[in-house]
Amino acid sequence: MDTPQPARFFLAPGLYALAAVLMAGGLVLPLFRAVHTLSQVRAGALAVITTSAWSTRFQVTTDASLDRPGAPFGVPIIVTMVLLVTAAGFLVARRRPGAWLGQLGTVFAAGVVLTIEMFGLGQGTSEQFDRVDLTTELGMWLLIGGTLVAAAAAVVAHRAAAPADEDWADPSVAYADTETPPSGFAVPGAGSGEVAITVLPPDHPAR
Repeated sequence: MDTPQPARFFLAPGLYALAAVLMAGGLVLPLFRAVHTLSQVRAGALAVITTSAWSTRFQVTTDASLDRPGAPFGVPIIVTMVLLVTAAGFLVARRRPGAWLGQLGTVFAAGVVLTIEMFGLGQGTSEQFDRVDLTTELGMWLLIGGTLVAAAAAVVAHRAAAPADEDWADPSVAYADTETPPSGFAVPGAGSGEVAITVLPPDHPAR
């Protein structure tokens, strides 16, 4: 069953907008949480490192927490959101740059998420601590989900822009208003004898 035309028209920009909203969640929610065992400092001591898009928080069970600026992941996330929202706007306005802007935003989002994921995995492989427990937090899952939704939007937009592989015209409609056969010659004694000229579709190249 085909998607109704209005729903199909708004599907791709709606998915791009949803992807941008999901990516926005990664700006304000934690991305990773690493728990390090500090047995060399004190028995049972733990160091908890929480990474977000804008800062990194260090908290030791024997001391107060400390916030410091981290890797500026928020900047590329914002750039991704701008690309996705702009693509959605162009698609709604039926402007040509919408499709390739969406594809660019999807590729950029994938690169950002992969970079952040590699950074998080690096925290879980530190040799400075006895044991490291790394947890992927909600913010990172939202970034991953936003990237997947953006990829789905890019596929939908590409399919909508591709020409439909259907018959060029319906013969029953093309010849509904004339008594002249498809050959273009008038049938003797049929109507006024006018000749109907029908533009035929171009031949598909052999594959």
